[in-house]
Formats: sequence, C-alpha cells, structure tokens
Amino acid sequence: MIARRIGTLVATLLAVAGAGACGNAATTDPRRNEQAAIAPAPAAEVRAPAREVQAAAPAAVGVRNVPSAFRLPPGSRVTALADGESGASFTLTAPGPEAVLSFYRRELQRAAFTIVADHAEPGATSLSFRDADGWAGTIYATAQRATVAVRRA
Repeated sequence: MIARRIGTLVATLLAVAGAGACGNAATTDPRRNEQAAIAPAPAAEVRAPAREVQAAAPAAVGVRNVPSAFRLPPGSRVTALADGESGASFTLTAPGPEAVLSFYRRELQRAAFTIVADHAEPGATSLSFRDADGWAGTIYATAQRATVAVRRA
C-alpha cells in the first residue's frame, strides 16, 4: 500500500515535470537531456529528527532546496528530510494533514504556483503544483501525515 502511494507520488512528480514547466530547450540546463535515475538520497542528506516550525520559512528547519516563495504551514513539524541539489522531500507530522492541504491550496496560488492536480481517494489526497521557474511538487496526505516533494523540473 505504501509502495503504491510512493509510486503514485513519483509518477505525479514526473508527469508534472513533463507538463511544460520548463523553458526553451536552448536556454535550459544541458544536463536536462541526461537520463535520470531515481535513487534514495545519500545517508548524509537524510535527516530524521522532527523540528517544529513557528515561522513559515523552510530554512528554519534546514529545508534549503525549495523555491524561495515556497513556505511551510505555521507549527510545522518536519521529519524524514531529504534535501539534495535538485529539490527536497520531507514529511509534515504537524499540523494535521487537512490543515496542511488547506494551507497549500490557499498559499500556493498566492506565491505564483499553479495547482495542476488535486485528487482525493479514500484515505489519501494528492495535490500537485508547479511554477514558471521550473519547480514542480506534490503534497501527498494521509490521515496521519503529509509528505511534500519539491524539485526543479
């Protein structure tokens, strides 16, 4: 069940990245045409301890590789942080998943992100977004937590 949800999250991120969130091929990064491999982040980049955020700035919990306009909900508790050059993924165990989804449905559009998908199924909801600068992401929420993945497309 978890493997299927992770697969859905990865597939959504890959689909969003291919939906035109990039620029002109002549002006994009030459590495863009290289084949990508999906692999877990190196152990040095994974942080497991939870930290609570009073402010809405990702830097407060060490999340560095996200767009500057991307914020975290107030009171966020971040766990399982993987923060690499191409983006970051982490789990929010607080506030509750419904509060996280409400926050992002409201705040993403204020921060110039476009919500490209908002799917609910029994027990889980996924929200996919992108911006004009080539960032794409997905928020996957269950009854216990919300997982966020943001990467440069």
